[in-house]
Amino acid sequence: MQLKQISVFLPNKPGQLANFFEYLMDNKIYIRSVTVAETEDYGLILLLVDQFDKCINLIEEREYLYSVTEVVAVEMTDNITQLYEIAKTLGANNVNIEYLYTFAEKSSNVNTVAVLRLDDNENGIKVLIQNGFKVIESFN
Repeated sequence: MQLKQISVFLPNKPGQLANFFEYLMDNKIYIRSVTVAETEDYGLILLLVDQFDKCINLIEEREYLYSVTEVVAVEMTDNITQLYEIAKTLGANNVNIEYLYTFAEKSSNVNTVAVLRLDDNENGIKVLIQNGFKVIESFN
């Protein structure tokens, strides 16, 4: 039930992000979620996409530096208290959240999704499911 998040490192220069997005659009890769951060030399793009393998092939064709991280996606209502409940539940079960971000999902009946990188994804998934949270298996 873990999702594969792609982290892509782009030169931290004007136009690089637009060029990258255009490349994905031209190849019909649908971005489900994106988060962008920066370092002095690189922009770091965290992506969840609809066609993981195709996206990796495209990234490799252009020789972008990238890595893959397994993350957990949890369906939420629009109420911020659910973030609290997720954090409280995981913390009470000794599962650490390394980072998280949220996004709105318009397909199916999902409203908001929390994406979490945990210190133990497998145990975190088990804890979340046992406590009534819905873990999302894929976005295809």
